Amino acid sequence: MKIVVSDPIFLPEEYRKKLEVLGDLKVFESTPSSVEEFISRVRDADIVIVGRYGFSGKAFNASRNLTMLSVWQTGYDHIDLKAATEKGVVVSNVPDYAFDSVAEMVFALALNLLRKVHIADTRLREGDFDWRNYVGKQLMGKTIGVIGTGSIGVRVIQIAHGFNMNIISVTGHPSAEKERKLGIKFVDLDTLLSESDIVTLHVPLTPSTEKMIGAKELAKMKKSAILINTARGKVVDEAALIEALKEKKIRGAGLDVFEKEPLPVNDPLTKLENVVLTPHIAFLTEESLEECTYVCVQNVEKFIEGKPQNIVNPEVLTSSQVTLKP
Repeated sequence: MKIVVSDPIFLPEEYRKKLEVLGDLKVFESTPSSVEEFISRVRDADIVIVGRYGFSGKAFNASRNLTMLSVWQTGYDHIDLKAATEKGVVVSNVPDYAFDSVAEMVFALALNLLRKVHIADTRLREGDFDWRNYVGKQLMGKTIGVIGTGSIGVRVIQIAHGFNMNIISVTGHPSAEKERKLGIKFVDLDTLLSESDIVTLHVPLTPSTEKMIGAKELAKMKKSAILINTARGKVVDEAALIEALKEKKIRGAGLDVFEKEPLPVNDPLTKLENVVLTPHIAFLTEESLEECTYVCVQNVEKFIEGKPQNIVNPEVLTSSQVTLKP
């Protein structure tokens, strides 16, 4: 059996050896320069572990022997799931592995913006030690609006309690019991936007969430409010956000994800002082990397054993096209 790691992932020696026991392993340490190069890597594989590069319909159609795709992350919007299912390819992911890391990053970005850490660091290196230039705001007593109450959203809520913040939330499944348990208040989106000092996004990218924060929504936010996005770039209308930041319609934004990744060097966001940018690293801690790789490799092991887990297209398991024990 041929197992291919198609693009860079965290793969310590112990996990490499586990995969070598399972089959003929080929590991690519570089990002493909083109779809054609990517296809050349995976064309003959039985199982592929894919990182951030993605897996297009074209790649599925070109893959001759592929039966299983193990995605080295939680999100799989970069995978053509329809094509995978049509080809009878089982796709697995790593659910909920980095909720602590991502939730902590929300507050790293928020504190950076509110306390002007990035500005102070830059100007101090240039000789500006005047404290009057760095007056910020504290978190205590502020209202944080959490959009989405999955594992990450819930962890954000727990941390916010530690800062003595007021917490409101939008969720697809509100209930009085959940409000009581989390110590929050569920509201509609308009109320959350208008009342929050910090708006933080924790929803998957779906047709219903794409550009859910656009010009109309940004206009409802306080001028003193900040927006944090560690979810997916396309959840926010980036052009509308850039305009709001330029015109100071909101105080600032902390962004770990973008509509186009990698973010172009000369992107308008890179020219703004009231935004903090990080290159999709909210998940990136030693602890989360270890857990992600552990589950990703385990997904391969379980598939080969005929006990597939963390499957995102379960309908394929009933198809005669897929073999659970390659």
